[in-house]
Amino acid sequence: MWDGSLVVAANNHGTCYVWRLLRGTQTMTNFEPLHKLQAHNTYILKCLLSPEFCEHHRYLATTSSDQTVKIWNVDGFTLERTLTGHQRWVWDCVFSVDGAFLVTASSDSTARLWELSTGEAIRTYQGHHKATVCCALHDGTETSQC
Repeated sequence: MWDGSLVVAANNHGTCYVWRLLRGTQTMTNFEPLHKLQAHNTYILKCLLSPEFCEHHRYLATTSSDQTVKIWNVDGFTLERTLTGHQRWVWDCVFSVDGAFLVTASSDSTARLWELSTGEAIRTYQGHHKATVCCALHDGTETSQC
């Protein structure tokens, strides 16, 4: 199933929908519905699949206005853990290249680094005076010089 064919979308009712892309024609793409997941009770602000080449860490992360991040095991879409600690909406998240860590951004003006094996926030980044609404990580690849 981990072949780049999964599509995930979420709505403001806390529901995630998962489909598999099927081979289509030049004018149409076919989707196979796989799973409907009631992930949160309020707005989902981000849904993100972990990198495809993470052999042992196949996760879906969902961030929400309920101040939590939920980590779902993609094999069966079962809840692995709920990350708590933010004091306001969690807007964004990004997996580390190996899928072992997650960085989150929140309206509480912080970003947090989470160790997914334990569910612990191992670092909190402060310094923004307003909401922190997005985050990014470098994937570690070399870039060419201009």
